[in-house]
Amino acid sequence: MGKRILFSPVGGTDPIRNCHDGSMLHICRHYKPDIVYLYLSHEMMDFHKKDNRYIDAVNRLGAYLKHSFDVKLIERDELINVQEYDIFYKDFREEIKIIERQLQKDDELLINMASGTPAMKSALVVMAALAEYRFKPIQVSTPQKGINPAEKRDVYDAEVEWELNEDNEKGAENRCKEVKCYNLLKLLKIEEIKKHIRAYDYAAALTVAKEIEKDISEKAYRMIQIADARIKLDQRSISALTAGQDYDIYPIKEGDKKKIFEYALVLQIKVEKQELADFVRGITPLVVDLLENILKKECGVKLKDCCRVKVKSGEEFYQWDRKKLQKKGLLEMLDKEYKGYFREEPVYSHHIKTIICSKCKDDLKLVEEVNNILKVEGAVRNVAAHEIVSVTDEWITDKTSEKKKIGKIETIVKPGKTAQQILEIIRYLIIKSGVNVKEEYWKSYDKMNDTIKMYLDM
Repeated sequence: MGKRILFSPVGGTDPIRNCHDGSMLHICRHYKPDIVYLYLSHEMMDFHKKDNRYIDAVNRLGAYLKHSFDVKLIERDELINVQEYDIFYKDFREEIKIIERQLQKDDELLINMASGTPAMKSALVVMAALAEYRFKPIQVSTPQKGINPAEKRDVYDAEVEWELNEDNEKGAENRCKEVKCYNLLKLLKIEEIKKHIRAYDYAAALTVAKEIEKDISEKAYRMIQIADARIKLDQRSISALTAGQDYDIYPIKEGDKKKIFEYALVLQIKVEKQELADFVRGITPLVVDLLENILKKECGVKLKDCCRVKVKSGEEFYQWDRKKLQKKGLLEMLDKEYKGYFREEPVYSHHIKTIICSKCKDDLKLVEEVNNILKVEGAVRNVAAHEIVSVTDEWITDKTSEKKKIGKIETIVKPGKTAQQILEIIRYLIIKSGVNVKEEYWKSYDKMNDTIKMYLDM
């Protein structure tokens, strides 16, 4: 266990008054700090020089409790105007910063919020509210539960004061109370995290959460980590974070189907955040996987049964095999599409499209949407991937429209697709690929966000 350190301004009721501990001595009695920093203004320094009353009282208490107090004085003999708040806010911050730098991991810093002038107390309250430093604020109520009665302080007999101190009696009341300050900085940080969560910016949310990790629930912090890994499609990190936990963030849980759906959710977020360049660049990997699964589900054709597995730069990929295609009855339709002879080349989405549109020609909706997604991919992907362009919804619509030039005039024959319309095509194709997606699944990230917010409010 680490040490306890007390920082305490010294006021008119310290160390003993009206036959009871002052706040400083009372905290020492009940918390037994190892180190006590006493902050003395000019008036308190006069009392200290006169009779050493503060150190004497702490030493008497130490002997009574059989506990050793290491008392250190912070002397401000020049400090006469003790009602100026700004002086103390600045000075207390600096002194507490120095103390905090010396703290070990398990040490605990206590702050006496009850001693000193109103300006001193106000400065400490603001510091506690802003949570600039990690300390435990302690309030001490008066024995009368009200204003302390006036008492002349010039005459102080240490022996008499100690002997008449009723807090030395067995069963005396503990008047200390740990203050639950209205931690403004923490609340502001939590609201900032929530703002990032609403914007699906989990990296930013995690950055802020790290600053106040000890002030939020473990579940909240872990869920923010999970969300950050999820939007990065980092399954390995998610597995580590959820091991032995009851977190359930995935509506689709089956292998490749989960992979496809989670990728589509990320594309959906790209559209919502208007990160449309990333959206159009991200279509291609999904389209290839979707068409492969549609080929299997709707056409009864497994890609691996029509191809050879090749390796290039350590990466495996499929390459068409004409003999296997002929065996499956697919070679003729590909030869026809590619003008007499279909080469044994790597598998591309337009190859799979040809098979799907031939085998599923009676499913007009499927044929239409497969053609649409390939047209969209071809129209926007290469431009967005290889040129510096401003990708807006208007740009996407223009690039995906069908145009015909009559003379020098270019006319739009068929309107293009908006990003949202492209997303709707992807949603349809996901269902056709065999992923059983309920409508509420598309709100999976919002549901996760609500869970994070709930944990943040705990």
